[in-house]
Amino acid sequence: MSMVIEIQDLILVLGGRTILNVPEFSLEAGESVSIMGPNGAGKSSLLFVMALLQTPTSGKLKYFGKRLEEHPLLELQRRMAMVFQKPMLLNLSVVENVDLGLKFRGINRKERNRRIHESLEQMEVDHLAHRRARSLSGGEAQRVAIAQALVVEPEIIFLDEPFSNLDKEIREELMIHIDQLLRKKRITTVMVTHHRREADVMTDAVYWMEDGAIVSKEPVQRKDCTVYPRAER
Repeated sequence: MSMVIEIQDLILVLGGRTILNVPEFSLEAGESVSIMGPNGAGKSSLLFVMALLQTPTSGKLKYFGKRLEEHPLLELQRRMAMVFQKPMLLNLSVVENVDLGLKFRGINRKERNRRIHESLEQMEVDHLAHRRARSLSGGEAQRVAIAQALVVEPEIIFLDEPFSNLDKEIREELMIHIDQLLRKKRITTVMVTHHRREADVMTDAVYWMEDGAIVSKEPVQRKDCTVYPRAER
């Protein structure tokens, strides 16, 4: 199985404080992992570095078998998607928000319409297509944010506590639904979470962090909520 991300000797220092010290980390294509640990452990910082949203102080990063500097940065970023803890939606309609990434990639109108319809339907928010994003409930907005990420057909998706602002019932329903989609599409996934239930349902392994370092890796006995198998290792 090919590697999607490989990290060596990663250091991130901000304000004179070492935020990350990660000697090595790797992620295979089709793999899904959680990053867990106490507040301030460096979980989101590591996620942001991998998602190219934070530049490390030093270290070597490889994506899809090539060093970071060998990739045209924009092309590499277009192979990724990110979902934040709070939906990052503009004050536009749902359709217009979901269309943004496709426009940015220069995809033609016919294909954009097809993908938007499919993505909204998959996330069960097609009936909200022409609503203003800021009029949505928390659960609806997060579904739209995930549709916005999936519509660009990423090879890897980064999830930064995507369900933390939702109540328990909505969180459970959405978590299982997203797991089904990610597994069906074989999207490599990295998720930061504080909830072991999310890790057990959605990922294959948990990386535990403390004080900016990965201290252990634990395989997950997945609670299989869907018929879709993960890509074979």
